[in-house]
Amino acid sequence: MAEFGDIRDSFWELEHAIKLDAERAILMASIAAEDEINQFCVFNLHRDIAETIEKLSPPEKLLVVSGALGKHGLKGTDVFEKVRKLVSWRNAFAHGHCVDRPVKSLRHNHLISPEHYPGVPSAVADTREMTEAFLAISRYLRSISLNEYTAMDSSENAELDELLLDLGRYSFVGDEDIYEVTVPSKAG
Repeated sequence: MAEFGDIRDSFWELEHAIKLDAERAILMASIAAEDEINQFCVFNLHRDIAETIEKLSPPEKLLVVSGALGKHGLKGTDVFEKVRKLVSWRNAFAHGHCVDRPVKSLRHNHLISPEHYPGVPSAVADTREMTEAFLAISRYLRSISLNEYTAMDSSENAELDELLLDLGRYSFVGDEDIYEVTVPSKAG
C-alpha cells in the first residue's frame, strides 16, 4: 500500500503542477490581452480618447477602439466574446473565486460543490481556449491598426501558435479523474 501511495502521490503532484501552469498561462494571456488593447489605444487613438477610456474594462475599450476606427458592430462577435471570457476568468481568479464555478457570491462560489471538479483534461482544454482567445484579440487589433508599430506581426504570437499545435497533440480519453493521455509523435 505504501508503494502505491508513493506512485499515486507522484501523479497527484504532477497533475497539480500541470493545473497550476495552466492557470498561470491563462492569467498571463488575460494580462497580455489587456496590455495589447492598452498599447493599441496609445498608438492608434488621439490622446484625449485614449486617456478618457483608460479606466474602462478591456471589452469596453475594444468597443470604443473599434468604433473610433470605423469598425462598428464588434459587440456579439467572436473577438468580443473572447475578450469578455478572458476578463471574466481573470476577475474571478484575482478576486479569490473558483474559476470553474459560477460567481454568484464568494460564499456560493466556495461552499457549493460542483458536479465535477476540473482535472488535467479540462485544464489543458481551457489553456488552449484562452490562449487562442488572446491570439484572436491580438490579431484583430493588428488587423485594424492604423499605426505601423501595432500592426506588425508578433514573433511571440507565432511562437504561441507553435506551442498550441504541440499542446493540441495531447488527447485525453476518460473523465477528469481517470483518463489516458496520448501524445502522437511529431510527423517527420
